[in-house]
Formats: sequence, structure tokens, C-alpha cells
Amino acid sequence: MSKKLLSLGLMSGTSLDGLDLALCRFKKKGKGYNYEILKASTLPYSKDWKKKLATAQHLSAEDLFELNAAYGKFLGSEVNKFLKGIKKKPDIISSHGHTIFHRPEKGFTVQIGNGADVAAATGITTVCDFRSLDVALGGQGAPLVP
Repeated sequence: MSKKLLSLGLMSGTSLDGLDLALCRFKKKGKGYNYEILKASTLPYSKDWKKKLATAQHLSAEDLFELNAAYGKFLGSEVNKFLKGIKKKPDIISSHGHTIFHRPEKGFTVQIGNGADVAAATGITTVCDFRSLDVALGGQGAPLVP
């Protein structure tokens, strides 16, 4: 990582209260980093999105993949709205997506919001799927759980 990084983080919790967006600047300082939150917002979900996300675990595989793409496009659209008026685009988007299945004891976790669709909509490199490696290594796939 260079000495400075502008990153936009996206998060959606199972409470379905909305999409959290935070634009942060990270600066290298010695062996660590400092950060500054430049802009943050929570976008409440529409009734339609709440219903889609709340019932996604009951979808067929094909319908779940369709929702994954649609939610990724939605995220990209909301990122573009959030970034209007901001002079410098983020270097990277970090998108957690929305958890549909989380079964670390069975070795899997599924978050939707296809990062490729976010990147295509915004033109910004997007990283995603943060939990899967930890689960594959026997962990819980959750940042606050040992």
C-alpha cells in the first residue's frame, strides 16, 4: 500500500436498517496506519429491498444469483450517488455485501452484492468476500469473534 489510501467501505447488517457507507483516508505512520472518516452515511432500505434481503435464504439458486447481481448493481448506484460532489474518487471500494447464509460450523458463508457489478457501475476496484477465507481456515468469519 502506498503512504495514502482513499477507501470507501460498504456494510449491510442483518438488522436490515440500511446500507452504511464510509469514505476514509488511511495514512501510513511508522509501522501502522492512521485513518480519518471523511464522509459517512446510512441509507435506509426501501420496503422492497428489505423484503428481498429478508427472504433471500428461501430463493432458488438461480434466483439467489440474480439477486446477487441486482444487489451489486444497487450498491454501485448508491456509491455513485454518495460520491457526487467528491473531487477525488476512492482508490478502492471495500464491500462486505449482505449476509444471506453464515454457517461457519458447516464451512460456508454467503454474502451477496457481487463486487464485479459494484466495480462495473463505479469504475473503482472493489474488494469483497471478507469472511470466506477465515471460515475455510476454521474460523468464524466474523471480525469480532475469536
